[in-house]
Amino acid sequence: MDFRQFRYFVTTAEELHMARAAERLGIAQPALSQQIKSLETQLGTRLFLRTKRRIELTDAGLALFQEARNVLEHAERAVRLARDIGRGEAGHIDIGIVGSAMFDRPFPLLLTAFRKERPEVRLAVHELPILQQIEALPNRGLDIAIVRSPLPQVLPDEVDHFVLSRQRLLVAIPLSHPLAKTPSISLADLADDDFLSFLDPEGIGLGHDLLEFCRQAGFTPRITQHVTEVGTMVSLIAAGFGVSLLADILTPIQFPGVCYVPLRQAYHSQLVVVHRRFERSAAVQALIDGLRSIARPGTQDEPAHDTSVQSPNHTQPNRHD
Repeated sequence: MDFRQFRYFVTTAEELHMARAAERLGIAQPALSQQIKSLETQLGTRLFLRTKRRIELTDAGLALFQEARNVLEHAERAVRLARDIGRGEAGHIDIGIVGSAMFDRPFPLLLTAFRKERPEVRLAVHELPILQQIEALPNRGLDIAIVRSPLPQVLPDEVDHFVLSRQRLLVAIPLSHPLAKTPSISLADLADDDFLSFLDPEGIGLGHDLLEFCRQAGFTPRITQHVTEVGTMVSLIAAGFGVSLLADILTPIQFPGVCYVPLRQAYHSQLVVVHRRFERSAAVQALIDGLRSIARPGTQDEPAHDTSVQSPNHTQPNRHD
């Protein structure tokens, strides 16, 4: 018994007329009759009662008709799903991010366009620590990771990466800070300040960059607080807990009591896409290709965004780093 026999039987059961069923199937009526008889022989029971003018389903035929029709519908759905997934038009993609990725404007715009072009592909975005994202890629816990450099020195053999974008770093300081109204700050001017840092593992992410850039400026920062969310970071700065470095794409986050001041030195941070080296999902590969198309690694100094004093009318920012 095969799907062809099921299709012949179901069409005949729907028409209850051999000639019409044969016409729908595009085969000769004797060939259809032979296929139905062969199916009855295999099952050891009659499926149709035949008269000179019409045919009717037996009880066994009715039972088979209901189940066979379901089988064919499931098979057709399976074929469509496999075809759509193979074309990258269906499926599921899990994307890991650091929250600041959503402020890199081309990235959310790409997600919007991707969802519109491929409505049957479900995108799920997960805000996770850098190492957790990278470790989830080989076992397909995630499909794509968007993290901040620097990356771990040793990456899983199965993954590859490329720079998505590069942002200039600014100083986020309390509005009450003596340097809050200055046009620009040298990082060395903050040597005696308390610093807040993101809770990144040693040598990884913006937490490492903060340490490294301060050391290049001639001092080791006095880090008094580690946080995982930029909302917490900005609110603590507003409360006078210290200062920190943030990417300039985050300046649209408005919070009372905080301002962003440009640095005289050109310090940068990069968003990096990490993905499986050999991707078997067409949908995931299509999104990776889309990310490559908007990648802006950059080498030149980029102007900082608006660093005006923050309005007290804005609400607390969402989670990101």
